[in-house]
Amino acid sequence: MTTSREADHALGLELQLEELVEQRERARVQGRDDDLPPIDAEIASLQQELADTAEAATTSGRDAGSIIDADQVG
Repeated sequence: MTTSREADHALGLELQLEELVEQRERARVQGRDDDLPPIDAEIASLQQELADTAEAATTSGRDAGSIIDADQVG
């Protein structure tokens, strides 16, 4: 991760995902099949947000590196 803010955001998303996965497992064990689709949708949404956050972090890291290299040359 490039910044502590991005790392904190990613960690928060991971914690939310962990909780939702546990909720999904509880719903399965308890036979609450109607609860599964909304939980699965929320998991998918958080996974996409986590992927977007990771991509933004790596992209901003590369951009920052190219700016530093350009400044060093000039």
